[in-house]
Amino acid sequence: MNADFEQKGRTLAGDDLASVLSRVVEIKAEYDVRLLAQQLGTNYRSLMYWLRGERHLPAHLLPQICMLLNNYEALDLLESQAGRVAFKLPAPDTSLNKEMQAVSNLIREVGDALESVAETLADGVVEEKELKTTIPKLEGVIRECASLKYLLEELSQRGKRKKGR
Repeated sequence: MNADFEQKGRTLAGDDLASVLSRVVEIKAEYDVRLLAQQLGTNYRSLMYWLRGERHLPAHLLPQICMLLNNYEALDLLESQAGRVAFKLPAPDTSLNKEMQAVSNLIREVGDALESVAETLADGVVEEKELKTTIPKLEGVIRECASLKYLLEELSQRGKRKKGR
């Protein structure tokens, strides 16, 4: 996996956590920063120190910030730095229809990703613009596979619980 690109191609390797968080908060202009501080159980001044990178953000607050702003770029950056790709857990009440939809989406994404890889490798040279297209598609397939694995494990556990009753 190439750590230079976040899944949507917005986060570059030179970005740090504070700059990503600041940009996300800035993008959410309608979101009151004082309200965000209150929802996090901290004060405005501390939040501003964290957003400017003057102090380290407590790790336990990062998932909450991402959920409140409905933007996971900061976590994507950290996952990329750790060489990992995360995925959103499927809802626990997922039905067989949703499972089949997930398989269908996975098949479609695999096809798109493989086509993109073939185009990237066709001339034997991998250009940066090709990376910006191909890597997010591959990461999408990885996320879908991991999500599908989780979903299948959950459905299996539910089946075992029903048989045990």
